[in-house]
Amino acid sequence: MNLENYFPVLLFILVGIGVGVLPQLLGRILAPYKPDSQKTSAYECGFEAFEDARMKFDV
Repeated sequence: MNLENYFPVLLFILVGIGVGVLPQLLGRILAPYKPDSQKTSAYECGFEAFEDARMKFDV
């Protein structure tokens, strides 16, 4: 079996993985990451979120 015939397929797979993963890694490394309490807090129409999503509340 000659493995040289599979080199273009392997190269295509590696380029595809690189195109998918490289931008995500660059974004993770280069993007500013400055979390604060306002950014990480839950927002529900101006009031604090409920404990359970299935409980009844007045509309």
